[in-house]
Amino acid sequence: MERDAWQWRHRRWRRAQRWPRGGRPPFPFFWGFFAVAWLIAGWWHSAGRVSWQPAVFFVLALGSAIFAYVTARFTRRLDRLRRATEQINLRDLSVRVDVEGGDSVAALAMSFNRMVDRLAAEERSRRQLFADVAHEIRHPLAVLKGRIESIQDGVLPMDSEQVLLLHDAVIGLTRLVGDLRDLSLVDVGQLSLHLSEVDVAGLLQQLRESLDPVAEDKGITLTDTAHGMPTLRADADRLRQVMLNLLTNALHYTPSDGRVDVTARAVGAQAILEVSDTGSGIDPESLPHIFERFYRADKARARESGGTGLGLAIVRSLVELHGGDVTAVSSPAGSRFTVRLPLHGPRP
Repeated sequence: MERDAWQWRHRRWRRAQRWPRGGRPPFPFFWGFFAVAWLIAGWWHSAGRVSWQPAVFFVLALGSAIFAYVTARFTRRLDRLRRATEQINLRDLSVRVDVEGGDSVAALAMSFNRMVDRLAAEERSRRQLFADVAHEIRHPLAVLKGRIESIQDGVLPMDSEQVLLLHDAVIGLTRLVGDLRDLSLVDVGQLSLHLSEVDVAGLLQQLRESLDPVAEDKGITLTDTAHGMPTLRADADRLRQVMLNLLTNALHYTPSDGRVDVTARAVGAQAILEVSDTGSGIDPESLPHIFERFYRADKARARESGGTGLGLAIVRSLVELHGGDVTAVSSPAGSRFTVRLPLHGPRP
């Protein structure tokens, strides 16, 4: 028992000596300093060089000076953190604090800098999102305004064709607002999933049948394969939205006489759904960014076709909400999008 107690005290003493690297309080260090200083003063006194009173005064004065220096340095670093926090409160996200040493205050400074970096990145994303939304809304509104003014001035006739064009512009705005709403609900964690056992084969067949007219108009062969695919626990409406976005995107970028295939299979506890096409492929520089909001690899074609630039961003958000992931590979011979989802649904 005595040996165990001695080892415990020895470990505590060893930990205390790691200051400041280990972030321990400085008091054990100062107690050790006072002990050494007291021994020196006692040696001076025993040697007859100085009396006890000046020796004690020397120990206390020197110890107080060192303690005051270390305390002032410690509080000065905390004060810098306090001032930096006040600047953050004033929305100044350019402030950073210097990291000195390896103690707890240094770790706090590093955490503070990481937090500010994350806040700055989120602020840049927010501002970019507002700019992108304003840009995307301005285009269809300009089309609406121009056509309505032309009709009012008698330049364009008020016939069914013009009404259809105006209706398409309104539909585009409605789609954009709906996509933005879905993304905002995912961001704040308020988009709830209504999970059920989904017949993936039946869902893909329904999507293929609904898109067959589009594929036939472009001369594209559209196929679906899901033989032996078990049911998948997911939100049926959101899963349909994911696959519809991927298939619509593939049909849009596949030329005539091309091919779009959608397949589903189970591998272990995962469901793997793939949409592949024989289009011209995605530029390697654009491939890492295709799931970003408002990113278009071919901006002119996407806007002319009424694309919002949010389809793939919604795909990624909904797939991740289900506990899965989505990836894309591309070559000049075509592209393939792969969705991986847990067969038994997202973890609670």
